[in-house]
Amino acid sequence: MNGSKLISNCYSALQGLYWMSYGAIYTFAAVVLLDRNFTDSQVGTLIALACVFSAIFQPFAAAAADRGKRFSLRSLMTLICLLTIAPMVLLFFFPQQALSGVCYVILMLLHLAFQPLLSALGMQLLNNGYYLNFGAARGIGSMSYAVLAFFLGSLTLIFGLRCLPVIGSLLYLLMAVLLQAFPETKRSGSSIVSSRGTVSILRENHRFAVLCLGIILIFISHSAINTYMIQILQKIGKGNQELGQVMAYTAILEFFVMVGFSRFVKGRDCGNIMRFTAIFFVLKAVFVPLAPNLPMIYAAFLTQIFSFALFTPASVYYANAILPAGDKVKGQAMITIAITMGNIAGSFLCGNFITLWGITAAILVTAGIAVIGLICFFLGAEKTGPIIFSETQKSVES
Repeated sequence: MNGSKLISNCYSALQGLYWMSYGAIYTFAAVVLLDRNFTDSQVGTLIALACVFSAIFQPFAAAAADRGKRFSLRSLMTLICLLTIAPMVLLFFFPQQALSGVCYVILMLLHLAFQPLLSALGMQLLNNGYYLNFGAARGIGSMSYAVLAFFLGSLTLIFGLRCLPVIGSLLYLLMAVLLQAFPETKRSGSSIVSSRGTVSILRENHRFAVLCLGIILIFISHSAINTYMIQILQKIGKGNQELGQVMAYTAILEFFVMVGFSRFVKGRDCGNIMRFTAIFFVLKAVFVPLAPNLPMIYAAFLTQIFSFALFTPASVYYANAILPAGDKVKGQAMITIAITMGNIAGSFLCGNFITLWGITAAILVTAGIAVIGLICFFLGAEKTGPIIFSETQKSVES
C-alpha cells in the first residue's frame, strides 16, 4: 500500500508538472506569436495546424505504446518529454518569425500528444493494482497551473517572453526525470479492447456520435476564449499580468470541483450532468466577451465551475457508463479527439473572425456555434443512472 501511495503521489506530481507546462506553452501561445509579428489569423492557423498534427500523431503514439514492442508507455512519454525541449531551446535562441512558427507548431503538437498518454498511464497503473484518485490528481494539475499562471504574467514583464521556453524546458526535464520513478506496467488484456474502428463504434452508437459533435461545437467557443483571452483583456486596457492572474483564478475554481467530484455528483445521472455543463459553456461564451471590466470578467468566469471543471471528470465517467466493455478505451479517445477538433476549429475560426469583426463579435459568433453544441448535448447525452463510486475509490479520496 505504501508503494501504491508513492506512485499515486508521483502521478499527481506528474499531472501538476504537465499542467504547469500547459500554462507556459499554450496559455501564452498567442502572446508569444503576436510578439513575433504574426497576425491574429496567422496565430489561429498555426495553433490549428498544431492541433491537427497532434490529432494525427496521437493514435500512432498510442498504438506504439500499446504494442510495446519498441517503446513502453513510460519510455514513450520520456521520449516525448525530451523531444519537446528541442523546439523550446530553438525558440529561446532564434526569435526569427518563420522559425518561431515552425517551432511552435512542433512544440504544441508534442505537448498536446502527451496529454492522452498521461491519462493512459493512470489507467495502466490502476489496472495493475495501484490506487489512484484521478479527480484529485487532475485537480492538483489545475492548482499547479493556477500557481504558475499567477506569476507567469509578472515574469514575462520582468524577464521578457523568452523566459517562457526556459520555464517550459525545465518543467519537461523534471517530467522526464519523474517518469523514471514509475514501474513498467503490463498492458490491459486484449479481451477488453474491441477490434472495431472509430467509425463503426459511432455508427452503432448514434447518440454518442451526436454528443461528440456537440463536444466539438462547444469546444470551439471554449478554445476561442482560452486562445484569445489576451485580446479580451487588451480591450479593457489589461495585459500579460492580468492574463496570468485570470487563468490562475479559473484553474483554482476547477481544483475544488475536480477534487470533490465524487462528493458533488454521487447518486446523480451522468447524462444530465453532461447537459448541465453544456448550458454553462454557452453562458461563459456570452458573458466573458461582454464583460466591461476586470471584476466582471472574474464574475463571468464563475461559469467555469459548472462548465469545464465539471465536464472534464464527468465525460470520463459518462463514456465508461454508456459504452460496452470493449469500446470504453476508444470512447475516451473519441472524446479527446472531439475536444481536439474543437480546439482546432476554435483557434482557426476565431483568429479569422477577429480580423474581420474584432474580438467581441468573434467570441459571440463562437457562442452561437456553442448553442448548436448545446442542442447536440441534449439530443445525444443518454441517461446512465446514478453514478456509483467503488469502495476503493472512496477510501482513496477520503
